[in-house]
Amino acid sequence: FLACKNTLEEPEYVCNNVILEKVDWSYCIINTEYNIWTKCNDSRDSLIMPIKQHIENIQGQIYEEEKDIAYCLIPNSGTKLGSLTPINLPSCFKKNGLKVKFSGDIRTPPRLNEANCGDLFELTQIEISQ
Repeated sequence: FLACKNTLEEPEYVCNNVILEKVDWSYCIINTEYNIWTKCNDSRDSLIMPIKQHIENIQGQIYEEEKDIAYCLIPNSGTKLGSLTPINLPSCFKKNGLKVKFSGDIRTPPRLNEANCGDLFELTQIEISQ
């Protein structure tokens, strides 16, 4: 018998030199009676949404909610966290089913949360996990 080894292994998925960008969520109220907000016109570039909760080193995976448009972070069971909508997910992590470890801030938006899969979430760290 001759032994054969499958040398066509799937290449490792890698994200190198990832920069987690801050998202400009500077909103100003324009109508206090109806609680209407709009983007500020003063060139601020800061996150003014209050932090609801900071989380560290959570294991989970990426879920593609809508093809090439909306992605969710689904924490592993046992964390008491629901799914999250990352507002600064780097494009190389946009892969359905990718297992990751992440940290960041759950944000409270200035109006009703219209996120796709859960609370708005600003990543401060993300890496591929096993």
